Amino acid sequence: MNKNFWKNIPKPIIGLAPMDGYSDSAFRRICKTVNPNIITVTEFTSADGLHHNRKILKQKLQFHPSEQPVIAQIFGKNEETFITAAKVCEEMGFSGIDINMGCPSKKVVKSEHGVALRKKPDLAAKLVEALATNTHLPISVKTRLGWSNADNLIPFCKRLESAGANMICIHARTYKEPYNVPAQWEHLYELKEHLNIPLLGNGGVTSYSDGINKLNNLDGFLIGQATFGNPWIFDPLERKLSMTEKYDLIIKHAEWLIEHKGEQVGTREIRKHLLAYVKGIPGARQYRSKLVYVNDLNDIKHSLSTICNELECQLQV
Repeated sequence: MNKNFWKNIPKPIIGLAPMDGYSDSAFRRICKTVNPNIITVTEFTSADGLHHNRKILKQKLQFHPSEQPVIAQIFGKNEETFITAAKVCEEMGFSGIDINMGCPSKKVVKSEHGVALRKKPDLAAKLVEALATNTHLPISVKTRLGWSNADNLIPFCKRLESAGANMICIHARTYKEPYNVPAQWEHLYELKEHLNIPLLGNGGVTSYSDGINKLNNLDGFLIGQATFGNPWIFDPLERKLSMTEKYDLIIKHAEWLIEHKGEQVGTREIRKHLLAYVKGIPGARQYRSKLVYVNDLNDIKHSLSTICNELECQLQV
């Protein structure tokens, strides 16, 4: 894998944004099933954790060959542990490494990780340089417009490019702006004029065509929260599917999650996805009250089959 990965990949680059608790291996595989051409990024993983206790966190990073190209996202603030993490990512066969400089979680920010690095450009650049000079994998950074505004966005990103970043993705909101504030993509279009590396946009993308319309001069976009319960958002044809047509992929999601995390944990974690899958359908509230209590794969299949049958009956009335 060479450093020109991001420059050579066909444009526009379209992918699943990294989201803790959602973009695990099973969901990445599901999204790739809908559109094999998308890029996927893992949930963020602690570089410190990979340095001190590789075995536990390597399990979190595990991926299926069908996910490639898949990017490992790490977070932290220590050059030494970043170098160790890079070696782990190389050994595991990832296509690249992404540094999280955008997570707004209070716990992460308090530890001076994630978006807190937006206030420390020197350290941010050193972390990029540490990876760029110690791995053959391409390095990317996912960050935000800024802490409270986008005033230093251009110099910050140019600094990362000079340090060795091969791609940058910007969530078009600041740390202090909640997610329900409209994303400000105009800052990204201006930034692109100052960079020689690919720039991706993220934030507020509601559909495949919406992402395409937002591109302007950008090299691609990532979709985040709009994928919840809707991996079909990556279908370029934007086909409208019935629950019956969605059934097989939803079951596959449950199977892969249970296969990856075990029946107890997998079944517990699929519940939030099931609630999202039925969002907006007739009788969703009633169905959600049952799906939140599914206990195993057979229970999931039975519950979804019942929902599909009831919806088909409603259409025939």
